[in-house]
Amino acid sequence: MRIGLTFDLQTNAADDYQAEFDPPRTVAALETALETLGHHVVRLGGAQDLLAHPTAVQTVDLVFNIAEGAHGRCREAWVPMLLEHWGVPFVGSGAASQALGLDKVMSKRLAQASGVSTPAFCVIDDPVRCARASELNVPLIVKPRHEGSGLGIDPGAIVHDHTSLQRRVEWLIARLNQPCVVEEFISFGELTVFLIGNQFPQVLPAIQRLIDPVSRLSCHVAGVSSTEAWLSPLELTTELDATTGRMATTVFQALRCRDMARVDFRVDERGRLYFLEINPLPSFDPEGSVGLIAEYLGVTYAQMISQMLNAALLRLELPLTTTPQSSH
Repeated sequence: MRIGLTFDLQTNAADDYQAEFDPPRTVAALETALETLGHHVVRLGGAQDLLAHPTAVQTVDLVFNIAEGAHGRCREAWVPMLLEHWGVPFVGSGAASQALGLDKVMSKRLAQASGVSTPAFCVIDDPVRCARASELNVPLIVKPRHEGSGLGIDPGAIVHDHTSLQRRVEWLIARLNQPCVVEEFISFGELTVFLIGNQFPQVLPAIQRLIDPVSRLSCHVAGVSSTEAWLSPLELTTELDATTGRMATTVFQALRCRDMARVDFRVDERGRLYFLEINPLPSFDPEGSVGLIAEYLGVTYAQMISQMLNAALLRLELPLTTTPQSSH
């Protein structure tokens, strides 16, 4: 097949608006994986590139989308919306699912409506309204409403009193110009689970995130350089893994995700699970979500890409691709 690859390329890692763009190594790794599967890859770029050259998508059979979009609450929906409008088949969730997944508040409300627990939270769109959080139990964590896992979150995001809460909210709103989600911080442990498929997706084994012992944030957002003291506080039992998978599937289905997604949970000292967020557009960095899951399962990056591609091909009723043999 001729597969178009849509992406937003990171050219300046210090630019907040490029924080979730993909660096050249990620685009190259995904391109190589698709070529390993026997396909010809056409780099299409992001939404602006598609708008500038709308006929480019007519030269491909299918699009593999990892484009993040540049700004706004629906940025991850830009490319899916264009492809849906043009009737171009693509790998990954549709525009509505991408927009809901990026909105921490709407995804939490959908999770709650589906019977999945979340940490208690409130939304603050102005620092003078920080009193809204007075009924929440400290410590609290302050997050931007419409961003991915890490942007705007560092050890300073954990607050213990009204003064530090207001200071953090002021800083975050000024920096990212969007409302904040303030939620009770479940400080014990964190799990992430990857799903591949559609109506009844395959749930891969949950993976425990390493925890920074000082901030209790997970390793991928804590921003600490030393790994020597990172914690693995959870006993990942068969029961906990199964419960995580069921809850992840419930949220996946509630948002009507397609082909793949990553779902993150926090776990308290009593083993109770709390949904944090779902990412219908997980990181395709070989050292990010997909690479981490592949390493854990003992398969190659290309094999993971093959599974996701085949999920889309099955949904679209197109011939499946051949999965490469593992080198492990």
